[in-house]
Amino acid sequence: MNILQVEILRFNWSALSCGCRRTADHIPRDFLVAISEETPSENAGDTWADSHAYVQSNLMAPAVATASMVMSALAVGVPVHHRRNLLEVLQSLACGEQDAVAAQCLDIIRGGKWLLYEEITSGRSVDAAVYAHEIIALMEEETERLQYVRTAAQDKLPSYLLNENDGPYPWEI
Repeated sequence: MNILQVEILRFNWSALSCGCRRTADHIPRDFLVAISEETPSENAGDTWADSHAYVQSNLMAPAVATASMVMSALAVGVPVHHRRNLLEVLQSLACGEQDAVAAQCLDIIRGGKWLLYEEITSGRSVDAAVYAHEIIALMEEETERLQYVRTAAQDKLPSYLLNENDGPYPWEI
């Protein structure tokens, strides 16, 4: 058993009302199917998260459990081709209109912030790095570190994320 399985079992999904008006017990099943696919669709999160954990920008009852499940999937190392979609889902959860629920989701994500920093610096996917950057930017306490990471990973991020006022490192790399 790995941490993803533990996180899925930690929640009573059938007690949560899903955005599709059923119980949320199908979310982890649909999620596991989606991350096992060889080639995800461009908007793979639409099949198991959108209209379930959130509807547009409205967070639903399974939002917090979904954030925990996704973070644990990133921790166990999902294939690269799924990371962009997972980070897009996390951003939707952290930016939802229900501030208290969005804050809970962001707290869960904050606990795994190093996974997001690693995504930015890895060079695996520009899109995944952008989502990771945008999520970390929501964490006020990470402003200084994020500035250093942007400088270090400037060749892995689109230019619009790079702040012209970012100075060079105070040390040589």
